[in-house]
Amino acid sequence: MADVIYYTLLAMIGVYIAWLITSNFIKRNFRFKICAICATVASTWTGLIILKLSGLEIPQVIVAILMGQSIVGFMYFLERRADSTKNNKLLIMKPFVILFGTLFVYWIILGVYS
Repeated sequence: MADVIYYTLLAMIGVYIAWLITSNFIKRNFRFKICAICATVASTWTGLIILKLSGLEIPQVIVAILMGQSIVGFMYFLERRADSTKNNKLLIMKPFVILFGTLFVYWIILGVYS
């Protein structure tokens, strides 16, 4: 069971490399920017939830940590967007992202692990 974290971290390295290649392709061809780290974290926790629902034993703490990282990443995305657009109203959203993001993660973890 403790090995799951090591397999997850190793998988994340491969997923990160895949997202780096993919994000550069998408940026060149579609003029859309994807954060490879954000996509890696989201892909990993999504994959782990799918594996859990498929019957594998995936510790909920790993999924919860990764989902928490996604919440914080989205909050920082809003902050960068507010800075680049000079829209300070987006900064008001930061506490709500943390609050509702935490509630969202709680509901998902509760649903998957109950």
